[in-house]
Amino acid sequence: MHTRLLIVDDHALVREGLVRLLSGQPGLEIVGEAAGVADGLEFVCARDPDVVLLDITLADGSGLDLIEPILKRRPGIRVLMLTMHAEPEYAEMAIERGAMGLVSKAATVGELVEAIVAARCGEILRPEGTLTAREREILALVGGGETNAEISERLSISHKTVEGHVQRIMAKLGIHTRAGLVAYAHRADFEQEFA
Repeated sequence: MHTRLLIVDDHALVREGLVRLLSGQPGLEIVGEAAGVADGLEFVCARDPDVVLLDITLADGSGLDLIEPILKRRPGIRVLMLTMHAEPEYAEMAIERGAMGLVSKAATVGELVEAIVAARCGEILRPEGTLTAREREILALVGGGETNAEISERLSISHKTVEGHVQRIMAKLGIHTRAGLVAYAHRADFEQEFA
């Protein structure tokens, strides 16, 4: 699969390094590089990338604040955050705003390429842990707007069991709010998987 990639980072050396490392990767085409929020949004509209590799900290604002404007103008674009801040809260904020996840700047080139390809394919990058089949099923129902009581009734399990599953899902994904889980489920198409 061919992927058109836009890099948005306020450090010229980081951008140049990423261009050098990624332009030789099969299936990846660097269509541009931007230093900040304003030119990042301009490049998105002009270059029409498939994936935007977006730093959280930019000279003229936060990359997190750029996610929604990008997706509003180009809904099919996948946004992948690249950052030194590996805390789960950043991943949660990014996913809630529509990003596919977050990659640490400490990642290897191979890990970064895998993340870009996964984002291009619509996969959410899980901050940590993997979900069991039951957790995936419950996440799909949460994404579909069902309450814990409704999930309990649908799956014939106790309300307390549902609560326990939801708490474990949040812990594994590094997501701390139900709204964050709903956003994650929507972006990862869990509802379709278990429909």
